[in-house]
Formats: sequence, structure tokens, C-alpha cells
Amino acid sequence: MDVRDSEVPSRFQAPLPDLSRGEEYAWTSEHPPRSFVTDALCAGDPDMGERLVASVDRAVASGASTSEVVRAYANLFYDCGMGRCAWARGVVLDAKRSATAREVVWFGLARCQEPEVEALFEEQEAPAFAYVSYLDRRRWRDFRSSTPVPFSPRLERAASEVVRREKEAPFLINARMAAMLLGETDSPRAAEALLKLHAGAADASLRDDLAAAMYRQSHPEARALFQALCAQGREPLCERDERSRPEVPADPREQFRQELLSPGEFALREEVPRAERIELLASRASALSGEDWHAVRCLEALATLSREKAVEVAKAWDSRPLQEEMRDTVRALTRFPASGALGAYLDGLGLRAVPGRLIAEESALTAEEMLLWRGRALVFDVETGQFPNEHDSLLRELAALAPGALSGVLFEEVPPTFEEEQAGTGTYRLIAWGGGKRYEIKAQSFGDWYDLEAVLSFLNALARARGSDVRWISLATTDQVAHVVAGPSQSLSRLLDSGLVRTGDSDE
Repeated sequence: MDVRDSEVPSRFQAPLPDLSRGEEYAWTSEHPPRSFVTDALCAGDPDMGERLVASVDRAVASGASTSEVVRAYANLFYDCGMGRCAWARGVVLDAKRSATAREVVWFGLARCQEPEVEALFEEQEAPAFAYVSYLDRRRWRDFRSSTPVPFSPRLERAASEVVRREKEAPFLINARMAAMLLGETDSPRAAEALLKLHAGAADASLRDDLAAAMYRQSHPEARALFQALCAQGREPLCERDERSRPEVPADPREQFRQELLSPGEFALREEVPRAERIELLASRASALSGEDWHAVRCLEALATLSREKAVEVAKAWDSRPLQEEMRDTVRALTRFPASGALGAYLDGLGLRAVPGRLIAEESALTAEEMLLWRGRALVFDVETGQFPNEHDSLLRELAALAPGALSGVLFEEVPPTFEEEQAGTGTYRLIAWGGGKRYEIKAQSFGDWYDLEAVLSFLNALARARGSDVRWISLATTDQVAHVVAGPSQSLSRLLDSGLVRTGDSDE
């Protein structure tokens, strides 16, 4: 690692460019790096938020329309995970802010899971594009399965507006997404809304998307349109429909038995008595056979209803040959049978929740899941699907797993040129500034894959250089999805010794 004296470059504090004229040429060496800006916005940084508002207002003053500005600036929030939402919440409620700035900032709230933000989206008439983005993200609140969005008049209004104004939509928000949300629940109102939109659609592709969104609907006319679409042989949902639609039982018990209803969803079906849900989940989990991940999902769902029964099933599993990933669940239940015991154990190791992090202890079963909810772990695909890979953004995400260890450190990636990348001769430069020092290492260029080994080595070297005992380690995985945990080195060593998690190679 190269280390030298250096202050942070002034461009990190510079104003943001006007994005309404096109992002491709907007970001120059005079401006802060785009990934630095997006990460700061996603983290809820008030200073960066004010720079965003100032840039939006300048774009409006230059003559850009609201739709042009929203489409350009909303993309800055697209990759946000859960961050601090107080600043954005204050902006959308501040009548002194420009209407365009408030509409842009609504997108900064779309990924928030705070009760106050959820109430805000339901009580205020949030802009349609932002509301649809919010609902789409809310579907995946539970990392194990999606949760259908119920029909509501608010959803109908927003989805209908997105369909009508699709050409003005920000990146990856489109008519199909809105229509699918509208059609998620089999409802006469939802069917009628989709049929009305279908009748008014002039574009054949849009009519196909609206017909596809009717795949859950039992309304005769909606079913006829969906089946006519399937007759064309181009819609992927038709295969799913052919497997699941005929004779779908109304009783959730039968839906669960036929694996038409996920264990997690079945556990929430309160029309089935709790004792019966427990019995059915326990029975299916007990029928474990080979690499039976459905049984694992049943055990996980069972633990949310009756941890005592789940422990009983896990003890029976303990004597069977299991994949290590399955055994992680068994260890967590058999070694920590009491609710809250695993959390207390992690507290004792010094792996408490990151301050301000929302904890859903009832949703976390294994040690790794609990560390994820506590903000101490990160799961991500090592294949980015883009060039450059934005190692700097990954460095910031991983640094946030251990607040305080690298406080005030700024990261930047200097990628190889496109020509070097094409020739296979380029390398990345990963740079960090902090405490009057500049640190740099090289990372290999693996196409659209992170050099994860370089990233973790850099973080650990920075922590040592700054006198911190925090370390970052990669856990065992069977695919290209990385699992990284951060914490005091002794805490991580004790966690690994416990067998609750297993280390892996960052360059696998």
C-alpha cells in the first residue's frame, strides 16, 4: 500500500453538475465522483442533500422542465439500500422548497422502512413514480420472499399515472412494473382498473404488458385477455400460469401443501388457526429429504410461530447428513433454543447493532442473518454487470459495517481506460484519503467482477494504519454472492471458533 501526505481534493466539496442536459458528459474532474455523490445521498447525508437541491434548482432556473429534472436526478437514488431518511423526510414536507426538488427527494424516501416514512407515503399524495418505486421495494422487505402489494385506490391512481406517463419515467420505472403491482391481488377493482388502461392503450407492447399483469385475476374478461396473450407464445408468465393457475385451491392449507404458497407466506395466513399452521409447517419440515431447501424454509417459518417446535424439529435433523448451509440453521436453533439467546450471545462478542440500524430480530434465525439485520454484514453479487465496477462504492458500504473504524475516510476508484480494459492490460487504482494521508493500492481488472480480495485487503490495511482492531472477513459461500462481516478482530475470531459461521476465500 502506497502512503503519502495529502489533503482531500477540493472536488469532493464542489457543487453537483446540472444533470438535466444528460449525465454522460455532466460529471467532469471539477465535480465530486458520481459514486461518492450517490452513496452520500443514499446514506442521508444532509450536506450532499443540500447540494442536490441546489443543483435541481439551478437546472429548473436554466429552463429544464420538471419531468426532465425528475427523470435525470431520481436515478441518483436508484441503488440506495436502507439509509438515514430524516433529511429527505424534512425536505418533502417543507413547503418552502421548490416543488421539483421535493419530487426528486421523494425518491430518496422510497427505500426507507421507518414507520414515519411509510405513514408519509400513505398520508401524503406522493408523486406517482416515487410511490410505485416505494411499493416495488416494499414487496421485498423480507429477504426470504416477496410480499404481495394489496390493492388500494392510491395504488390505482399511481399505477395508472405511471402507465399514462411512461415516457417520462425515471430509469427502471415503467408501465409493466406499475401494472404488475396493480394486478398482484386478485380483486375486481384491480381487474377493472387494468381493463380500463388496456382499453385506452394505443401501443401494442403496452397492451401486452397490461394483459400480462392480469395473470392473477379471475375476472372473466381479464382472464380472456391474459390467455389471448399466452396464445402468442411470448409471455414468460404464461408458463408460470400453466403450472399454477388450473384448479388453484382456495384453501391456503392446500396451497401450502402443493407448494403454491411459500412457507413464509403461509405462516402469516391468520385465517388458518395458529396451531394448525404450526402443525403443518412442522410436519413438512420433519419430512426433510436430501437437499430439501423447501423443508429449510418451512423450519425458518415455523420458528417465527413457535421457536420451541422449531427447536424440536432441528434436534431431529441434527443426526442427519446435511449441507453446511442447512446445518447453520440447525446450530442456531439447537444451541440457542430460547428466543433472544443468539442475539445476547452476539452482544457478548461485541457485535451489537450498528447505531441507528433497524433490527428485526424475529426475522433473523442464523447468526449471519442476525448480523445482516444489525448492519454488521453485507451480502452482494461479486459480478457487477457494469464497467467500471465502482470498487469505491463497495468500499464505502463495507466501511459502514464498522462505524468509527474509518470515520472521515473518503474513497475513490480510478478505473483502467476502456482500451486497456478491452486489451486486458488495465488495473484499477483504489485510493483513500483521511487524516492528512493518501493511501493507494492496485486492484485487478476482472471484467465486470469486483477484485474482492483487494478490497478486503485495503480495508484491513487502512484499519491497521489508523490503529483500529476492526477487520473485514469473507464468509463461506457456494456461489458468486459474497458474504462479508466486520467487527473487532477478537470478536470475529471467537465467532468463527463457535462454528456459527464459516470463513471463505475472498478470491473464490
